Amino acid sequence: MVMKKRILSLRIIFFEYLFGMALMLVLSFSIPFALFNLGINTGLYTYANFSEIQAKNMEHKIAEANPFNSALVPASCTYVYVSADYAVLQSNMMQEEMKNAVAYAQGKYSPPTNDDCFFVIKRDDGFCILHYYIRSRYTVDWMNRYLPSMDVLLIICFIFNCLAGCFIVTALFAKRLKIQLHPLLSAIRKIKEQDLDFEVQQSGIKEFNDILLSILDMKSELKHSLEEQWRMEQTKKEQTSALAHDIKTPLTIIKGNAELLHDSNLTEEQQKYAGYILKNVNRMEYYLKMLIDLTKAEAGYSLHLENVSTRTFLDNIYSQMNALASVKELKIEIEEKDLPDIINLDVSLMQRAIMNIISNAVDFSPSQGLICFYTSGNNDKIRFSVIDSGKGFSPEELKNATKKFYQGDSSRSSKLHYGMGLFIADSIVRQHGGTLLIANSPVAGGGMVTIEV
Repeated sequence: MVMKKRILSLRIIFFEYLFGMALMLVLSFSIPFALFNLGINTGLYTYANFSEIQAKNMEHKIAEANPFNSALVPASCTYVYVSADYAVLQSNMMQEEMKNAVAYAQGKYSPPTNDDCFFVIKRDDGFCILHYYIRSRYTVDWMNRYLPSMDVLLIICFIFNCLAGCFIVTALFAKRLKIQLHPLLSAIRKIKEQDLDFEVQQSGIKEFNDILLSILDMKSELKHSLEEQWRMEQTKKEQTSALAHDIKTPLTIIKGNAELLHDSNLTEEQQKYAGYILKNVNRMEYYLKMLIDLTKAEAGYSLHLENVSTRTFLDNIYSQMNALASVKELKIEIEEKDLPDIINLDVSLMQRAIMNIISNAVDFSPSQGLICFYTSGNNDKIRFSVIDSGKGFSPEELKNATKKFYQGDSSRSSKLHYGMGLFIADSIVRQHGGTLLIANSPVAGGGMVTIEV
């Protein structure tokens, strides 16, 4: 693994993340205040104590103006002009506001909040009482009516900026980590797919690279182990196949001699013993044939593909299917649709795969039940579906039915099959480049096995 990238540790990566978060928080504060100052400078809105400053600046002029001049009152303030005995002479306040202002001047009222302020200016002929609020205000009336106060707007902007900033920094940090994790995830995925010939790429984070180096070592050891295991499996299969063929010769001799012995002039008891020998020799031949089929299925059959008439192929299947079904008096339903004239396959092996499925369907269907055999063509492919009238596959059988020696529920198992029928059929179909699908019929409810090649 060639190290060319700049390598950082996770500690530095997280420190960079914390620095980014801190910088974003500073910007979250700075941007609203910068906009606030810009608005102040352009006259869009005023400081919180702007009205108070204006009122104090105009205090002397309002006190000495003779007669009283309401034009001197700052625009951000409301006023009430009263005589020395607190009789209202002039005002632009609402009735309740005016009442509170006069009571304030008499020392009988205190504002409910700190930002609600009254300012009393003493004149020779009475008092001018100004009312204002310690808060930022827009210089445009409709903004004051429809927008939140500047203080609230600043808080909203700050919260929004914090959330947006945290989201952006976290998203960028997550994206960066995802990029650095890609070599690690890619290596794990390749191992999961049993592809051990991949090159381990480099990450930009030291700790990830340490893991990748460990995966590289594990990959080499695993590849060596799997290759050794594969060689041992191949040797075992070859030895099993050779042993099976070697057993055939002495078994044939035993069977031939047992048949001669059975046909000889023997006593009744000797005939019975000779019959036992023949019966068990036949069972041994069946087991031996099954063992040879297993080794062939695992190693792969030698295909002899040829173009054959679809009609001839199916008629041969139907004749064998009728012979099997007649034993249990089963009804057969056949349907054909869009069949090609010619199909390319190994006739012997494909017939065997289909007959294995039909044999299973016969075993699993009750006497006088129904077997459906549907054939259809589609885009240079042909599909064979066999449906029985049994109780169907269980969820576990749907996952494992094509595994060798899997028998599942005893009600869907035959003592003569040993879980080999679908395994062999699946091996043959896969060698043809097709697929074997196992399901339950949505109509009949029984098991449905489909071959598509």
